[in-house]
Amino acid sequence: MIDQFTIAAPRLSISRLTLTGAFVAFVVFSVCWAAGAAGIVGSHAFLVLFTVAPIASVKALLIGGASAAGFGALTGALVAVGYNLTGRYSAR
Repeated sequence: MIDQFTIAAPRLSISRLTLTGAFVAFVVFSVCWAAGAAGIVGSHAFLVLFTVAPIASVKALLIGGASAAGFGALTGALVAVGYNLTGRYSAR
């Protein structure tokens, strides 16, 4: 009888999480690019995940930023789909 009143977990918007993932990945890449261009050690490892262009170049920012945004979008979409698929198994 109580099972009739089980509250389902809310669903995540796939498009919203896709855009969020793309935005966050691009911002993180841009901050690391700025740090690398300023000569701060440690950000280059993240940059080379997305581009082979010289770290301080505008080409690295454009190509790497687009690649980071693409992979961020893919990650966000996969998280949303995974969350929505597993939502039916919550708190029963």
